[in-house]
Amino acid sequence: MQRPDYGIDAPGLVRAFFSIGGIALTLSLGLILVFATHRGWAAVLAVPLMVIAIYTISMGCFMVHYSRVTKLRDREQLLELIPLTGSEQVLDVGCGRGLLLIEAAKRLTHGKAVGIDIWRAEDQSENHAVAALENATVEGVKDRVEIHTADMRQIPFSEESFHAVVSHWAIHNLDKCEDRSRALNEIIRVLKPSGWVLIADIENSEEYQRAFARHGLINIRVINANRGTAMMRAVSFGSFYPTAVLAQKPVGTNT
Repeated sequence: MQRPDYGIDAPGLVRAFFSIGGIALTLSLGLILVFATHRGWAAVLAVPLMVIAIYTISMGCFMVHYSRVTKLRDREQLLELIPLTGSEQVLDVGCGRGLLLIEAAKRLTHGKAVGIDIWRAEDQSENHAVAALENATVEGVKDRVEIHTADMRQIPFSEESFHAVVSHWAIHNLDKCEDRSRALNEIIRVLKPSGWVLIADIENSEEYQRAFARHGLINIRVINANRGTAMMRAVSFGSFYPTAVLAQKPVGTNT
């Protein structure tokens, strides 16, 4: 039975972790073996190299496990946060290979899940529209999915087009604060009054909350209380802090 493939997130970083770990492990073992008659001196150099090897290889394994296993579970929990009746129009910003896009489509009986992306392979392995459509076919929701190539800073839809907007680990790829602000402005622009926005990301949570509050969104919630979040924050020394920010656009909001 064919399974969907949602790729490896940040494949370049994963390769770097395994490469650095492999080199450090090889050097560590080499020092111990080659300088067997000077074990004390060799150990001084070998131990820190072994620590580097264990850490980087573990991080690589952790990221692969998240991409292949954990995020499939997380997407279900994230979509549960949005009250969908089945007839909505849902937009996935930076949809990649369709992780949230397809989960949203599964919950729609008469609605449509629309995904936009610029398909950068450095953000996700083999990231392209064809892969997203193939996953939608495998998961049996292709008739409820629509894909567009578009930049999140200039979303090609009219105001108040969607009942819900979601995004998963995408907006942080915009390095500049002003670019992220433009993307958030666009997301809020295309969201219908009383509609929900859900942004899951590995950083910038406070920035997203401030933007939502500035635009007058209500019912702002931060979802980050789980073991996976705590573990990723710990092993990355605070560099990665996965959270989800949920908010609702009130009726009559002037964006």
